[in-house]
Amino acid sequence: MRRCFGPIVIILPVMLFPQSSNPAPVGAEIDAPERLQMLVREATCAEAPAAMSAKLNGTSLSEVLSSSTGARTIFYVSPDGKDSWSGLLPTADQQGGDGPFSSIERARDAAREKGGANTIALGKGDYYLTQPIVFDARDAGLILTARCDEAPILHGGLRVDNFAQQGDGRWTAPLKLPPDQGVGDLFVNGIRQTRARFPNAPVDGDPRKGWLFAAKCQPAIDVSQANTRFCFHAGDLPAVDDITGLVADIVGGYQPGSQWGNDTLPVVSIDGAGRTVYTEGTGYFFTAEGSRYFLAGAKALLDAPGEWWYDLVAGQLHYIPADQSLPNSIVIAGILPTFFKLDGADGMVVSGLEFRDGAPAGSGKFYTETRGFGAIRIERSDGVRILGNSIENVGVGVHVTESKDALIAANVIADVAGNGIYVGTNYGTFGKSNGARILSNHIHDIGTVYIETAGIWFQAADNVRIADNLIENTAQFGIAGGSLWGSNDAVYNAVIEHNVIHNANQQTADGGAIKMMGEQGDPLNSTIRSNLVTGTGHLMNRADGTFWPPGYENTSEWPSPISWAIYTDGKASGLRIEGNTLSGNIAAIGINGGWSNLVAGNVITHGSGAAFRVDDGTGRGWRPPWARTNRIEGNVVSVDSDSGMVAYVNAPDLGLGFVQFARNRYSGNLNGRSFRIDPRIMRSGEFGSLRDLQKAGADTGSVVAPAE
Repeated sequence: MRRCFGPIVIILPVMLFPQSSNPAPVGAEIDAPERLQMLVREATCAEAPAAMSAKLNGTSLSEVLSSSTGARTIFYVSPDGKDSWSGLLPTADQQGGDGPFSSIERARDAAREKGGANTIALGKGDYYLTQPIVFDARDAGLILTARCDEAPILHGGLRVDNFAQQGDGRWTAPLKLPPDQGVGDLFVNGIRQTRARFPNAPVDGDPRKGWLFAAKCQPAIDVSQANTRFCFHAGDLPAVDDITGLVADIVGGYQPGSQWGNDTLPVVSIDGAGRTVYTEGTGYFFTAEGSRYFLAGAKALLDAPGEWWYDLVAGQLHYIPADQSLPNSIVIAGILPTFFKLDGADGMVVSGLEFRDGAPAGSGKFYTETRGFGAIRIERSDGVRILGNSIENVGVGVHVTESKDALIAANVIADVAGNGIYVGTNYGTFGKSNGARILSNHIHDIGTVYIETAGIWFQAADNVRIADNLIENTAQFGIAGGSLWGSNDAVYNAVIEHNVIHNANQQTADGGAIKMMGEQGDPLNSTIRSNLVTGTGHLMNRADGTFWPPGYENTSEWPSPISWAIYTDGKASGLRIEGNTLSGNIAAIGINGGWSNLVAGNVITHGSGAAFRVDDGTGRGWRPPWARTNRIEGNVVSVDSDSGMVAYVNAPDLGLGFVQFARNRYSGNLNGRSFRIDPRIMRSGEFGSLRDLQKAGADTGSVVAPAE
């Protein structure tokens, strides 16, 4: 699929590695990353002539391409091949006595036996994987790619055939799996189906529908117990006699009542008399009155078109078709969260392949291996290149841990359960993944199962460059980086530039398009510049099950949804946020707890909330010796919301030294309540106009422009 986006204020360049730090030209028309993906596929396919690399001359891909055109042995793989053949021919010979291998594993082993520089070339067709394929130090420098002009498709599971129609509208098919495997997801003609659940998923896909809402427990339970049980209203739950496989998908977070994440928690028991559901719980995840949830995974819940249930004991798949085409449909049972695992395989290249239809595993929380698995999983493998691939309907797209100098470029990653791309570390070992470059990928529809996720998530990774990516429709973050565990996973000298992010934070009460965390509490020395962000939203319900309206922000109300186009959190300090264009979001730029941040030269329009929110919440009372004032200066702000809010500053413990406004240009719906400042420095009180603020000696040099 090739998308072309009309003139916008940022450009995705044709070349992979632009070095200029200048703001993007205004009014440039961009070509979708899919075009670049095709160029990369053409230049890196197995039989590509040396001249093809000229299409990418001057980029950091040049060295990889030149190394692929030397004395390399090509081992071919095809669904029509045989592992008893030599693998040295792309197709079977006329006598049918030799030809390509049938499995990637056999080609890998042949390359190991051969030694030296080798390429594995996959021919067109479907490859059904039932175990991850592991590459290690013996595979250093191996190129795994597609044959030119051919499209190999790797499925993370088995094709399901021999469906039989039952009298109650269900269809069943035999599906024997190893004891340690189950069906993670079911795909019919490439579309993810719904695990049997209650309430049923909304037909129109409205994220505000299809939920139950936790009741207040009577008697009340201690907060420490809110991670292992929740209460329900009388009449809410159907009778479930057999809870085998039953899980509760609950939206919650670090404290009861918060709604910035979710988890699928196995149900231990249901106390009907006490109206309480007991789960295995986690040390991180909490629920409270009003937490939204649904139940899934039990046979008793199978009752709607598009739903499925797998009987592990009987080895049988149950499915209610969404239409009458099932006998002619391609049905895939996704069982693998990881297709390829690279462990110590330095310098490997994976290019031009399609990965799809895997298991949705990929959730992780604080103090765990964050959002693990990965269709392509890279561990302790330096210099790996992931180029021009399509990754769809999997748990996590690409997962990199403790691996330096990874290049992830020109891929399309879509419809993933967790993160699109993760670069970071393993909890407990904390090895870093420095030098990663994540460039010109198209990442969309992210967090379809686990909402506390991002299109690109990075931590424990210094000198990272994230540029020229198109990221659309994410559950929480477009790009999220920084530390969750203090100095163990700190991030320094990151550059996030020239990305286009549409419709981030569509599922949580606290999220945004670009976020930097700074739990390590020292300057990150990182830059967020020349990005375009539009449509950042939120989703939050009240205790009674009603939802806040879209675009809602009220700085006087708590709890209420929070949504940012760009924000710093957890004491994130020393950031430069420059030259970004932020349009049609809720709050535009937020600073929470950090010092020495510069917000300059940004253009902010059509927001429904405050342009700037500055809070000392995560750093209350914290002012280290190196701390300098946060500066918000030289920005152009059009105030379009009914509230007329320009800035909300809540830093009573840190006083006037926490933030300084200067030389900004404001226009639009300003009024006598456009600035809300605490500590109270204006004679008008907590609220005031720009003139009130300037009379108090703040926001010097700023002006209100006349309406055009």
